[in-house]
Amino acid sequence: MRGKLISGVVLTLTFVTGCTSSVDRVGGEAAPAGSPAGSASPSTPGAPAPTSSGPSAPATRSSSPEAAATRTSGPATRESEIRRTNWPNAVIRSLEFCGESDDSVSFRNGSNGLDVPCRILPGGARPVYADFVTEEPANAPKTEDALVLVELGNPDAARRQALVPVQLSYNGKERYARPVILGDDSSPTGDRVMTFISYRVVDQSVQATVRKLDGSTETRRWRTIDFAGNWERY
Repeated sequence: MRGKLISGVVLTLTFVTGCTSSVDRVGGEAAPAGSPAGSASPSTPGAPAPTSSGPSAPATRSSSPEAAATRTSGPATRESEIRRTNWPNAVIRSLEFCGESDDSVSFRNGSNGLDVPCRILPGGARPVYADFVTEEPANAPKTEDALVLVELGNPDAARRQALVPVQLSYNGKERYARPVILGDDSSPTGDRVMTFISYRVVDQSVQATVRKLDGSTETRRWRTIDFAGNWERY
């Protein structure tokens, strides 16, 4: 299992689709709850990132996860495999949060289609990318990971959200969920739900702005506490 977060990885975020950053491996940020759902398909281009000043430096990433790397005077860095994920139609293994008996959850058009559905990237949320999950064995090739928002429950009933770290298998083809960061339970009647407004990976932690049941917002932080990758709030 991968359990230690790799230090030194800082993920910068923005609410504005298409804004760019000079930091490589830049991801997106969750859109406000209730915003129109957007496609996370990698086929939709976003705004280009600024090019590097070095003659052969790798291209930087856009804050939009769908954006292709911009060209530089040297060869462009190949887009990471995790960024190629078609999230609305992804197959994610070990995602126990969704309550399925199968080993994997298959999303179609953003939902697993059950009576109590699990939806991925609801409300126009976007994935965040960073190399923040430790590879095992230690000499395994480093790969980028993703942090995605998932919601369990019907829109008109009790629902719960979770942030799900997703990593590639060693063959680079399958996507596995790591231990999730749970949002608060909804109100007993289901009319009030805690939502993740934004989230990011900074150094060895996950930081998020959440809207609580009473409508107020606060910033929360989590870090891993063991080799299994479980999280604690601090």
